[in-house]
Amino acid sequence: LRPFLGDGRLTLLTASMADKDAGGVVAALAGSATLADARVVATTIDAPRAMPAGELASIWARSSADGDPRSRTVTSEPELASALDRALSGPPGPLVVAGSLYLVGAIRALLVDDLLLRDPAPPTASPADSRDNLAR
Repeated sequence: LRPFLGDGRLTLLTASMADKDAGGVVAALAGSATLADARVVATTIDAPRAMPAGELASIWARSSADGDPRSRTVTSEPELASALDRALSGPPGPLVVAGSLYLVGAIRALLVDDLLLRDPAPPTASPADSRDNLAR
């Protein structure tokens, strides 16, 4: 991931559903050199199955405390807009939003003011166009 990101300390804004293997995901990512000194901001998605931000932050904190000398910091911010503000308020560097497509959609809605860009409409096609494409 790092070759595609700008310079500076990476911030990971993350959330998970409670029925997902967040511990397994964190274990797979925790050893990444890209996340070695990252700021991790755990948040909660507004969904019934959402994992509480504090629980996800604890999983990330345990991954950092396992004798790892790297300087990853972990914070919990349950409210989504506040979590985004916290993630953006840190030192300059790339922001990665990951962990749930629900999170990505919610963050995108907060960042994109233009409704046409936020939720692009699918291309329209007439039934005749569809038949023509099938015949080719």
